[in-house]
Amino acid sequence: MSTLKTAFVTGATGFLGTNIVRQLAASGVKVHALKRATSNTAEFDGLDIHWHNGDVTQLETLLAGCPDKVDAFFHVAADTSLWRKKNAQQDRINLTGTENAITTALQKHAKRFIHTSSIAAYGVHEDTITEASLQLGEMSFCNYYRTKHLSEKLVRDAVQHRQLDAVILNPCHLVGAPDYHNWSQMMRMVKNKTLPGVPPGVGSFCDIKEVAKAHIRAYDTGRRGENYILSGDDMSFVQFIREIGALVGETTPSKAMPAWVLQLVGQLSALWANVSGKEPDVTPEKAFIVSDKLQVSSAKAQQELGYNASIPVKEPLADCLQWLMATGKM
Repeated sequence: MSTLKTAFVTGATGFLGTNIVRQLAASGVKVHALKRATSNTAEFDGLDIHWHNGDVTQLETLLAGCPDKVDAFFHVAADTSLWRKKNAQQDRINLTGTENAITTALQKHAKRFIHTSSIAAYGVHEDTITEASLQLGEMSFCNYYRTKHLSEKLVRDAVQHRQLDAVILNPCHLVGAPDYHNWSQMMRMVKNKTLPGVPPGVGSFCDIKEVAKAHIRAYDTGRRGENYILSGDDMSFVQFIREIGALVGETTPSKAMPAWVLQLVGQLSALWANVSGKEPDVTPEKAFIVSDKLQVSSAKAQQELGYNASIPVKEPLADCLQWLMATGKM
């Protein structure tokens, strides 16, 4: 039986944060959650959540919202932008925000700090990535990779020098609901027959609900200072988009476009964005990520957190589609 009774969550209204908050509330945990004043909380109707308006880049709002001696501090907030024009904002949220979260957890004497990182922190490897792999994210031209790696360094430094009790989780591609910005966009493109082509990469697609469960279990069974990679259903993007096509009743391409074509599209789109000022659908960073042939192992998380990496991707995709249709977004 879990000893987790109280929790504070940043990024609570985001994709993963929503699932963590829902599961915490459903299990009887008293949840305090940070949100912006303009955030939509419709996904939490009927749940007893103690909301606090604030921003992770503003330390005083974190200190005002987080209760004293909370059991778990879930730092889920992050900027996942893949457009270089948003790099400065991403630095503030992912780096300053993480430093502020650490400071708050320490000053409020939180028992455990659970940090949501990403497989991106490890960068690109030709072999299978495990927790023992060298983290190469800081060397990437993609600022998201760089900031996820550097935010982990802040957490590890606090574990070593500031007595922070922290666990770090590294999810791969998250699939499920409520998905406002991730694979739901690709699902709509397949349905509307506007998908320009299939990326040439390979991904590991996780059920968002299982990833949320792993975060919560990390409070009781995760080891201090340790990373846990969370993988999922491994497949090429050709296969992934075929799964989407089967759900929405559309035929999808049988072959991926060459990586160089996708990268060229990204470069040209970025140049046009300099003129239009609008974020392009394909950026060099996005082209880079979906061209990577990701290979990962979540054996450690399976053994120590009871994580289930074997959920077929069609299940969280079906959850996503059901949510899109129920909310009128498809």
